[in-house]
Amino acid sequence: MTIINQICLWTIILLILFYGTELFKDRSKSKKKTVKEAVFAESKRFYLLLAYGIVVLRFVALGSIPGGFNQDGAMGAVDALALSEYATDRFGNFMPAHFNAWGFAQMSVFLSYLTVPFVKIWGLNAVAVRMPMLILSLLGMAAVYGIVKEMLSEKAALIALLFTAINPWHFMQSRWAIDCNAFPHLFLIGTYFLLKGIKKQRYYYISMIFYALCMYAYGVAFYMVPFFLLFTCIMLLVCKKINFKQTGLCILVYFGISFPIYGTMLINFMKWETVKLPFVTMQYFNGSVRAADILFFSEEPLKQLVINAKALLQVGFLQKPDLIWNAIDEFGTMYLCTLPLILLGVVIAAYLAIKGASETEKLGSRMLLIYWGCSIFMGISINSVNVNRINIIFYSHIIFAAIAIHYLLKMKKSKVVAVTLLVVYMVQSLLFFQAYFTRWADKMEDKFYADFLDAVEFAGAQNCDYYFITPDTQYTGSWNVSEILTHFALEMDAEYYQGKTNTFNGVENSYGNRFRYKNPEAGEIWSGVNAAYVIKSENLVNFDLHLFAVQFFDDYAVLIPKQFANW
Repeated sequence: MTIINQICLWTIILLILFYGTELFKDRSKSKKKTVKEAVFAESKRFYLLLAYGIVVLRFVALGSIPGGFNQDGAMGAVDALALSEYATDRFGNFMPAHFNAWGFAQMSVFLSYLTVPFVKIWGLNAVAVRMPMLILSLLGMAAVYGIVKEMLSEKAALIALLFTAINPWHFMQSRWAIDCNAFPHLFLIGTYFLLKGIKKQRYYYISMIFYALCMYAYGVAFYMVPFFLLFTCIMLLVCKKINFKQTGLCILVYFGISFPIYGTMLINFMKWETVKLPFVTMQYFNGSVRAADILFFSEEPLKQLVINAKALLQVGFLQKPDLIWNAIDEFGTMYLCTLPLILLGVVIAAYLAIKGASETEKLGSRMLLIYWGCSIFMGISINSVNVNRINIIFYSHIIFAAIAIHYLLKMKKSKVVAVTLLVVYMVQSLLFFQAYFTRWADKMEDKFYADFLDAVEFAGAQNCDYYFITPDTQYTGSWNVSEILTHFALEMDAEYYQGKTNTFNGVENSYGNRFRYKNPEAGEIWSGVNAAYVIKSENLVNFDLHLFAVQFFDDYAVLIPKQFANW
């Protein structure tokens, strides 16, 4: 941990120890509104301007930072393109409830369906594909504001809004498109409407729409959403905030929307045949490795449970280093100094669940604790979670931290608390944004295959008769990664890929004959044929450079016989 992180962490710990002693006093006896005296919470305009200013950063260089594109995100984008043109995935499956994806591992469909109108309007490019997740993330941010406002107050909601705006996890996940990151936003939007349903029951049914969509957003939702809804429903029934008729209608809405994905899971568990309906396909998949990721299917469940709990602690709470595209090590998912505030927020929420001043404060706190408990259960049910696998927990941690800050600002020394917190998080966020747009961005270009995509796009523009494309992208022999990235870079026509047509970009040659994901052997290096070779630069020794024109893209090179080269 860096010196700055240590200073920030101990500053917050000491702040809580010195000024947190009055947190659980009877608030009804205190009429002094010290929050208004705080510099950090001076006005609504201050919060909103600062939050909106930070939100604008999310749109800066959206298409180029992170550079390149993740292979799973590229796959979802390619399927979105196929859906926009033919209402099928790239394999020709009509309106699938779950994607075949890699074949050995499937993928959720929600983000791809959401991406369809953007691709239809703007084409298949980084901005069009990333924009849906960015918009969804901003809606999730609005849901944070709405939940905290319903539970506590507008002041507390504005704190939560600003805290979400500067949150590293929330910022980073909003700027690259991968299916699993849609899950927490849909869940939180559903929770906002569920909380509003306590006062106006019609919102219960709207919440069920979003909870049902969660099932299409990430497979782990099956280990989270049903349990959350069950325990929350019991709580609301006991508190007489919902009746059995309303519960039945909620169930109908939920399963009316989510039954195709439940049906797909049942078909694959029972090994039944694919079911095709007029509006959806519930597909049987021949192979899947995902079951091995679940605790209950592990060979040694107890041993795996310990491993999972350790991973959850390290990733979800201690913010240990994770995959580079999920977090920057020195900042973590929440800023490393935030853990004390999260834990204090949990304690305050538990107190409010019993002693809350209003009905929504009590029930909202209970709902938040159920959410947190179910996310922890999900975290230990998934083997060795990383940030994107346990992404559902971070919204609850954001809200807990915001609750803690809100109540610290109610103390007698609120001005000291406000200034201290403002300085700590201003320093951390400035350092984070500086790192994100500079040195982190430079590292990500390699991780997201920027050079390879540039090379393929350049080669594709030559409209050659044949393409030999290296399979050594993610790892040696990862031809399927090279293939999906090629499809993304060239906006591959799904029916051409399926063999329904033999013409693509004006060249008549079947897909299987034209695109070959392999390093060419000696007899396949054709100096007299209009063929393009996208290779690792280290493999140039296999070519007679007197016969080929070469264009370099750092680790990759594009070669075309000189008589066919257009540069």
